[in-house]
Amino acid sequence: MTRRALTTALVLAAAATAATACDAVSNEPKRYSQACGVVVDGSGSAAADKTGFDAEAKLKAVLNTFLSDNKCRKTSFAPITKVSQASKCQVSPLDLDPDTSKTADRDRTRKAMRAVALSSALKLLRCAQDEEPGSDVLGGLSRIALTKPSGGDDDSFDVLVVSDFDQGDPDFRLGRQDLSTAASRAKTIDAFLKSHHEPELSGADIYPVGYGMKYHTDTSRYDQFNSFWTELLEGRVKAHVHTTYR
Repeated sequence: MTRRALTTALVLAAAATAATACDAVSNEPKRYSQACGVVVDGSGSAAADKTGFDAEAKLKAVLNTFLSDNKCRKTSFAPITKVSQASKCQVSPLDLDPDTSKTADRDRTRKAMRAVALSSALKLLRCAQDEEPGSDVLGGLSRIALTKPSGGDDDSFDVLVVSDFDQGDPDFRLGRQDLSTAASRAKTIDAFLKSHHEPELSGADIYPVGYGMKYHTDTSRYDQFNSFWTELLEGRVKAHVHTTYR
């Protein structure tokens, strides 16, 4: 082979290698960036019996789909207990799309991390059920709100809330409130937010699971219950509530 031919061959080989590398990069799945939260209800109504909504079963049925659908990356967790913001129950946040070697299967890594997220959520649920059972739903939302991104180009936040939303803490029981009219609901919400503080979830997307199951056979009471939470979460907090997994 002449020197000129060898030089030409080396240039072509280098170009082919570069093209292969570029193809490998372009074929790699786009990295996830969505911040997500998972809130789990450890109250008595979360039990797996005729009167409960079975929080464990719902977590197992929905969490993986929620994390996958929303392309969750940094994911945090919060419990719903008797006094949620002061609860000792906690698990560490997770990166569901971590940095890996260039040869790693990213889809397989994500799937494995979603399984870890389910394990973490179940651990948190069991702590809430065993140690501090209660139903401070608003406190759980306030606690997950502490992990909401702020500033930057993308501060969106997707939150899965596995709860029947039947608020019941030492200072407020939803079932004892007058929710029959818009005026009575507004008065109740005013007092509720004054005593419990408003979660910083403006602009967040909230996905309830198990919502209102206590009232599924009582249309009138469900409508009042639903109006209360809709007015509170969308009207006051300025969050967006979705029925995707409800």
